[in-house]
Amino acid sequence: MNATALFLVTHGSSDPRSWSALQDLVTVARSQSNLYISGGCLEGQTLTLAQQLEKFANEIIEYGVSTIAVLPLLLLAGIHVSEDIPHEVAIAQSKLQNRITLRILPHLGTHSQIPDLLAHQFEKYSDQHSPEKQARILVSHGSRRADANQVVENLAKSSQAIAAYWGIEPKIETQIEHLITQGIDRINVLPYFLTEGGITEAIAHKLQPYRDHMQIRQLPVPLSNEQLVNLALSMI
Repeated sequence: MNATALFLVTHGSSDPRSWSALQDLVTVARSQSNLYISGGCLEGQTLTLAQQLEKFANEIIEYGVSTIAVLPLLLLAGIHVSEDIPHEVAIAQSKLQNRITLRILPHLGTHSQIPDLLAHQFEKYSDQHSPEKQARILVSHGSRRADANQVVENLAKSSQAIAAYWGIEPKIETQIEHLITQGIDRINVLPYFLTEGGITEAIAHKLQPYRDHMQIRQLPVPLSNEQLVNLALSMI
């Protein structure tokens, strides 16, 4: 009997790849742990997150599980982490009453290994012997909360990069133009997202016009499913 189960929460999307990516992650997590593990999305599903969580709880209560650890697989402490997920968990808890306890863990972006993983991804694709002037850009979605964006700024600095955002300024085009004025010849762009998808494809589209004038490369997202699972399981 396991007293604790794990429920992974992603943002979700109308893009079916988002749900498939979560299911793949759950499969990997189950293969590496003896916990009861499932996952849900804030958006893009017929059921609300509260309903998804309640459904999972009802499936595992009979196995003696007393607590479900809810892990937001989100990288920034934005509105979803601070308001939306706690709201949905509270609704689910009210439905379940005292039959099982729901406990929200810190979001994945707080993990202490994140800075090293980002730096490693940049280093993996850097060319130390090139005579060209090189630069790095770390691209995050961005948040309306300034403190969440400061985390991205700090991560970029620790990787010897500058930060750019998808949803707010400075956007990636702004930062590329800034680097061009500094005479930079080569830029590596690292999307700070959990999985490839619609936004990473849109970032690639934004980079395309610059490829006639300089070497600019979009790196793969920094975390594999195995790395994500290792981080997630270590947070319980």
